[in-house]
Amino acid sequence: MSRKLAEVTSKKAPQKPVVEIRMTEDEIKDCKEAFDIFDSDISGTINPKEVQAAINSLGDDRTNTIFRLLAGIEELGAEIDFDAFLAHINERLGHRNSKEGIQRIMDLFDSEGTGTITVKNLARVSRELGESMTVEELTEAIEKVSTKGAELTFDDFYKVMTKKIYG
Repeated sequence: MSRKLAEVTSKKAPQKPVVEIRMTEDEIKDCKEAFDIFDSDISGTINPKEVQAAINSLGDDRTNTIFRLLAGIEELGAEIDFDAFLAHINERLGHRNSKEGIQRIMDLFDSEGTGTITVKNLARVSRELGESMTVEELTEAIEKVSTKGAELTFDDFYKVMTKKIYG
């Protein structure tokens, strides 16, 4: 019996896979603030029901961007800690310097799936982020970097995101 006890006590708890978080400190802070909103019982973990309740509480402020970022979170299990939440958001965003990661970010803007970002898309995301830019300001911003005039192609967006071009 003491042999079995020694075997049991020597086993280590399963380790979480190491995930490279490719976010700035401000982005991680924003994720922590969102996590804390979802963690309604202040347990240090969230579950899909808490996430759904928080999203429902947004009412008309619910956005496609939020749904796209949180898609699949229920697959993480019933109790999701901040590290798992952060890794999920990190995975949804992808590596911002890779074409795949930038495509994922562009997809958050391109809600119609047209392969471009229009002024309408930019206005929606601007509103979701609490920015108050006029249509004229958004149009001017797009026209500064666009090769197509009134919309951003993936190549335009990639250049902006990798800071290979601006204004």
